Amino acid sequence: MAVFDREFWIQLAVLAGVGLFLVVMLWPTASTGKRLLRKWQVRDPSDAQVEDAVRYLKRRRLLYPWLYLAGGFLPPLGDMPNQLLAIVLAGTLLAELLALRVPRGTRRVATLAPRGLTDIAARGVLICYPVLVLAMAVHLGVQGQWARVGWIALSALVVAVVTWVAVVRPATGDEAVDLALRTRSVHVTAGLGVAMAGLIALHVWGYVGIFAWVAMANTKPVPTKIAP
Repeated sequence: MAVFDREFWIQLAVLAGVGLFLVVMLWPTASTGKRLLRKWQVRDPSDAQVEDAVRYLKRRRLLYPWLYLAGGFLPPLGDMPNQLLAIVLAGTLLAELLALRVPRGTRRVATLAPRGLTDIAARGVLICYPVLVLAMAVHLGVQGQWARVGWIALSALVVAVVTWVAVVRPATGDEAVDLALRTRSVHVTAGLGVAMAGLIALHVWGYVGIFAWVAMANTKPVPTKIAP
């Protein structure tokens, strides 16, 4: 792609505009944080809990414009709508990864027992994600489209890293909020990974991926036992 190609700069402008639009439209507020916590089964969240949730969302939203802009330098994937959707999904996926680090000055708390992945994420999500992604990869492999298989493998690697970090990172702040946000990261990231894989696989797989994304992002977390 020529650096000074007119279409290239138009695409960069579109991607930057999409990122800024999403930041403005999705900028978290106290009511947003409260809805997020209630969705992930933190009942009657306090002001301090809502503040933690808002901070969690802000760290992701602020990454959108930069990641989408960087996506303009990636090789094309189909037509412009597909390329735009792929960059949006990839940017959101990477935002989940980059925002998982523990902020400086955050109060860390100890847990009575180490948690595993099944203590955080629903089994349905943990089973459906690898089954669907593997099916898409096999479909492409049978057709000899190994470059697309490689892109699916890369997205799966990002999902695996986000999931691993969500499990092993030190607990911070309120325990109920910490668990809810870990679950949210795993479920949403798995959904994004399936949608990304479906877009790469094309055809009916794209619809399967979008449906799975919506389903996983709205799957209720497993019941948790918070120590008193």
